[in-house]
Order: sequence, then C-alpha cells, then structure tokens
Amino acid sequence: MERKEDDRRVRKTKARLREALVELLREKRVEEITVTGLTRRADVNRGTFYCHYRDVHQMVEQLEEELFEEFEGLLDAYPASQLRCGLRPILQDMFDFVIRNADIIISTLGSAGEKAFLSKLTVLVQERVVREWSALYRFESEARRDYCLAFIVGGVVSLIERWAAGRGTESAGEMAALAEEMILRGIEPLGRR
Repeated sequence: MERKEDDRRVRKTKARLREALVELLREKRVEEITVTGLTRRADVNRGTFYCHYRDVHQMVEQLEEELFEEFEGLLDAYPASQLRCGLRPILQDMFDFVIRNADIIISTLGSAGEKAFLSKLTVLVQERVVREWSALYRFESEARRDYCLAFIVGGVVSLIERWAAGRGTESAGEMAALAEEMILRGIEPLGRR
C-alpha cells in the first residue's frame, strides 16, 4: 500500500513539474529556465526536483523520450497488413496523440528545440514507413520510393505541426481525413472533373 502512495506522489510531483515547465517554455527558451524558477513555479522543493532530474535539459529530454516511446507504440499498433484497409485510423491516432500531448508539443515547437524535435519525429516515421509500410505501394525504383515516402511523411508532419501550433479548430478526425485524402488523391486542380 505504501508503494502505491509513493508512486502516486511521484506522478503528482512530476505532473506539477511538467505543468510548470510548459508554462515557462511559453515565456522563454529552455536555456533561460532555471531549476529554481521551475521549482518555484511548480511549488516543489529543489531537492525533490533533483531526485528525478539532473537539470532542466535532462527533464525536457526525458519528456521527449517518453513522447517518442508512446508514439512508437502507436506506430507499432499498425502493421502494413492493417493499413491496406486505409490510412485514416493511424492518422486519427497520430492527431489524437498530438491533442493528448499538446501542452508539451506546442511548448517544444515554440522553443529552440523545435527543429530537433520535428526532425526526430520525421525520422521516426520515415524509417517506419520505409521499413514496414512501403510494400503497400508500387514504385518503379528504390530512389523514387524514397522520394515519394519522404514527401508524404514530410507533408503529414508539417500538417501536424501547423495544426498544433495554430491550435486549429478542426477535430483529429477531420485532420486525419484531410491527410488521407491528400496522400491518396493529392490536390485536384480547378476545372478538372
């Protein structure tokens, strides 16, 4: 019973630190955030912070690692055979993931770590798509496959970035439908029907 209480306290403390970090990231860059400022904002003792993290950079890195682990789990749930029926379910889950983690994703997108975070996300999806899902489509060469898949992945990641940063009013389902439509049919020019 005592172990459960300890776990609950740790989760609560980390949640308060995360909230405070997100607030501070909206105001300043990671490099400008101090442990003192963070713990004061979270109303947590500095010693408690150091029980969990070495410094603010390590806390941000750990949060990002947790996000990427969760995202990889999401991708693992969709083998190529399941995607033959359509891309909307995985796209919906990707946009839902963004909603669930919007606080840290938006804060990261606004910080100096923006490009590193997006690059890592893009590489993660790109590797998965090439390794497991490229068999869903026909390509005339390996080079053409790589270009096409890079275009698709880059487009989806950019769509997610724009939607998250702009706090779009569209639902995750609407965004998934839009992404799937653009991937499968592209953009139809005016006058063509």
